[in-house]
Amino acid sequence: IQAYEDVIRTEEDPKTIAYANFHLGQIYQEWNELFAAQRFLSHAHKLDSNSSEITAAIDSLNQHFSQNREEIADQMSRQNSDQIVSLFRIATGIKLIAMGKSLQAYPLMKSRTKIFPNAAVAKHLLTDISITEQERNSAIEYLIERNWLVNTNGDLYSISDSGLYIFYMMLGKLQFDNGLFPDAIQCYDQAHWVDGTQLEPLYHKVVCHAELGVYEGAIPLITELPAEIPDTIDKVAYYTAVAESCHFHYQLNRGESYKQMVIDACEEVLRIDKKDKSMSKLLAFYQGKGSWWRKV
Repeated sequence: IQAYEDVIRTEEDPKTIAYANFHLGQIYQEWNELFAAQRFLSHAHKLDSNSSEITAAIDSLNQHFSQNREEIADQMSRQNSDQIVSLFRIATGIKLIAMGKSLQAYPLMKSRTKIFPNAAVAKHLLTDISITEQERNSAIEYLIERNWLVNTNGDLYSISDSGLYIFYMMLGKLQFDNGLFPDAIQCYDQAHWVDGTQLEPLYHKVVCHAELGVYEGAIPLITELPAEIPDTIDKVAYYTAVAESCHFHYQLNRGESYKQMVIDACEEVLRIDKKDKSMSKLLAFYQGKGSWWRKV
C-alpha cells in the first residue's frame, strides 16, 4: 500500500498513477473496505477511462453497491462510527501525553495500530469521515484547531499529514518509554514516511537501535544526519547512542573517522553530564588515559 501511495505521490504519468489507484482499490476491496476501494477505483477510472480492466472493476463494484444497498449503508455507518472513535482516541491520547499522563494515553494510542498497521492505511481509512455538528466533541475540535483534522466537503473530514505525523511520533515515544524499541522504530519509520522533511524520527531511531544493541542499524543514520541535533532530542541519549554505535563499528572495521566520532560523542555527553562514567571510561579508552573518577 505504501509503495502504491509513493507512486501516486511522485509520478507524473496519468496512466501510471491510474495503475497505482487501481491496485489500491483492489487491495481495499479484498479487505472489504468498500468505500476506500470505490474512491481509488473511481480516481483510476478518471485518469484512464479507456482501460477495460479498470472499467470492469468499477462497474462490478458499483453493481455490488446497487444490489446490497441496505447492507452497504449499515457497513458505512459502522465504519464511520469506528473512524470517529479512532479520532477520539488519538486526540485524547495526545492530550493525555501533553498532561504528563502517558500511562493513561498508551492503551488509547496503541489500540489504533491494530486498525492502522501503517501510515498509508491510516491516511486512506481516515478519509472522508462524516462528522455532524452534534458529533463535533472536544476531541474532534482539538484536532481541527491544530489542523490535524481538516474539512474536505460539507460534513466530511479527513486526517491531515501533520495529524498522522504527530500520532506516530507520540505513539513512538510511548513505545520507547515502555521498552518496546522495535515497535518504536516502526512508529518513527511511519512518521518519517508521512513527512520526509522531518529528521526528528531518524534521531530517535538511532537511540532505539542502540538500546537494542543493533548498532549496525544506527550507523547509516548517524553518518547521514546533521551534527546539530533538534532541541526536542535528548542529547545525552543520542550522543551516547552515537558513541556506542561508532565504537562497535570501529572495533570491527577500524577507520579513523569513526574513532573521532566516538571521541566527539563522548565529549558531548560529558559536557552535559560530567559524572557519566560509561562515557568517561569509553573516552579514556580512546585517548589512552585513566578514567577521570579514579584520579585524586
